[in-house]
Amino acid sequence: MITDPVEAASSIQAETTSAYKEKQTTENKALLRPKDITVTAKRPISTQASSSTHISAEDMQAYRMQTVSDIAERVPNLSFTSMTPSNPVVTVRGMGSSEDHGSSSYTPILIDGVSVPSFALGQIFDLSDVDVMRGAQITEGINAFAGLISAHSHDPGDKLSASASFEYGTGNRKRGSFTADIPVNDSTSIRLALGGETADGYIHNKVLDKHNTGGWHSWWGRLKILHTDSSGGEWRISLHHMINHGGNDYFEMPENAKKHISYSTDQGKNDTEYLLGSLQYHRSFSEHLNIDAMFGGVGTKWKYWNPRSVFNAVSGNSAPTQQIGGSLMLSGTFGKLDWKGGVYGQRALRSSPYDFDMSPYYISHTTADLGTTEIAFMGELGWHFAQNWKLVPSIRVEHVDSSLKNWTSSISGDVPTAFSMYQSLPDQTISKTVPLPGVKLEYSPKNFSSLRQFMWLSYTRSFLAPGYNPFSNYAETASVPYSSSYGNNIELGYRVGDKKNIWSIEVVGFSNFLSNLQVAATSKLGETVVATAKKAHSRGMEATVHWRPIHNFQLNGFVGLTYAAYDRFIYGGKDYSGELMDSTPISNFGFSGAWTPIKDLTVNASIIRRGRSTLHPSSNVENDPYLLMDAQIEKRWKHWSIAIYGHNLTDSGYYTRGVPSGRVVAANPRQIGLRAGVSF
Repeated sequence: MITDPVEAASSIQAETTSAYKEKQTTENKALLRPKDITVTAKRPISTQASSSTHISAEDMQAYRMQTVSDIAERVPNLSFTSMTPSNPVVTVRGMGSSEDHGSSSYTPILIDGVSVPSFALGQIFDLSDVDVMRGAQITEGINAFAGLISAHSHDPGDKLSASASFEYGTGNRKRGSFTADIPVNDSTSIRLALGGETADGYIHNKVLDKHNTGGWHSWWGRLKILHTDSSGGEWRISLHHMINHGGNDYFEMPENAKKHISYSTDQGKNDTEYLLGSLQYHRSFSEHLNIDAMFGGVGTKWKYWNPRSVFNAVSGNSAPTQQIGGSLMLSGTFGKLDWKGGVYGQRALRSSPYDFDMSPYYISHTTADLGTTEIAFMGELGWHFAQNWKLVPSIRVEHVDSSLKNWTSSISGDVPTAFSMYQSLPDQTISKTVPLPGVKLEYSPKNFSSLRQFMWLSYTRSFLAPGYNPFSNYAETASVPYSSSYGNNIELGYRVGDKKNIWSIEVVGFSNFLSNLQVAATSKLGETVVATAKKAHSRGMEATVHWRPIHNFQLNGFVGLTYAAYDRFIYGGKDYSGELMDSTPISNFGFSGAWTPIKDLTVNASIIRRGRSTLHPSSNVENDPYLLMDAQIEKRWKHWSIAIYGHNLTDSGYYTRGVPSGRVVAANPRQIGLRAGVSF
């Protein structure tokens, strides 16, 4: 579930300076020994000054992490909120639940370096690993206010090979996939990944007498080319496509939702699709100069329609988005100096129409096109001013243009009295340019022959861009942009482990002082808007531990503590000061283990406990503490494998979303399944 934190830190640095090559293997070794990683970076292994978690492909398979919400539940101080299982919004250390209401991203999600909406990881497929970085990131390309999640697709192998797998589980869930590595010549290889999944879901609709109103069917594919040129430069070109069509029969009263029973008169709609392209280039000229470049774009579609019973109305939207951007990063070393610098840019367009039809009493239709242009220059300089000590000042200059175009609103009704209103606005634009400084003090002692140690103390200024409320029904609120958010973030971390990778520990404390924090709220006119809390804070700690007492047995554990609250927040005549931020349990912790009792037989198990929290956006509904237990037994032969897995074995009932009417969305129940695979 959570690999060695010392190893995790090194993998993240590898991403920013060199895309890495992985060793393909038919054995589940991720939880038994460190991954093979080639780092051509300036920084040595285990010296990433950031709280981080590295999740390998083996981890995702062993603990059946197939959406970003599965990842969030099993990582310290990550949470999520979602209207459906495939459309999560991640919160990090209490921050992020409102981002699907506006145009800003608290925690960007990247696939092969390209920023994507969170639902793009609603179906995880053919990933080599996922890196989760907690805390503000100002020199990693894209601006990250709360954290960063970066997913990497499998590199093509240099030998001709292929594999296929089939899975069947609870809810009539069937999943099949095929991958092939095709070497073209000594310098070029291609990887092809194809797959699909169908499921009835886990909802029993009593009115329609159906068990598939929360079901889905999806298809995905990926083509990736890896080429090494004559100068040693590595080129990675990838094309990704995913389509998911499904029902949306999830909102129910709590007593029904926990039993996965619905009384909706229709199943609603939840259809998502994305097409993503990425070009990445890395070249190491010498220890003095490395170059990393990325360019890519993504187009997404999301058709989301609630069953009429949710709001006693037909409500939803069809929201396409387009994003294109890239980065150029240079790094190197000169004597006692390390350095990194570069430029990042992105242009995003999002259409946000919304319909609410409660005929004949009330009907509203809004249109809005949001545009965001981001340009940033960044750099950091590491100075080894004394033995074992380094000072790393950094700076990011961020410029953002946010626009609202084609905003219209029509509201009408016939009962009890006919009325009609139509409003429109000229194009609105707001711009912001801010410097974001940071500084780190790092300590890495060299005089311990049997230990690896690393300590850091950092300060980072973070920024979340201003924008416009796309779902406003009235011009008086649509025309007023919400404010920029700022954070002053302090982090203290210590990482230690033995050089034989038998054990390791990482402990991180943090304190974030936030101003004008963007928060989803309901206006006096009944609109969903982004308001701002004048003052807020988030403080706590994370700890992870890895222990391998014998060669065939490993234990991992984590604990996360977060106290995130509003210090000064008055909105709509109500004072929320002192209230906790939603979707954020104060505590979460867990343990996992991997045991290989005999050759090619692996047993994995994990237990996670998440504390009490309130639901987004209706904070008057609470989630009680709950346990998640997963297990898998897998047997491998030369070319074959078979596994039996269980997910949420305790059948814990908990919620992932709530609305003011009292309706909630329940997480999936217990799932049990069988997976078979073959490689050739």
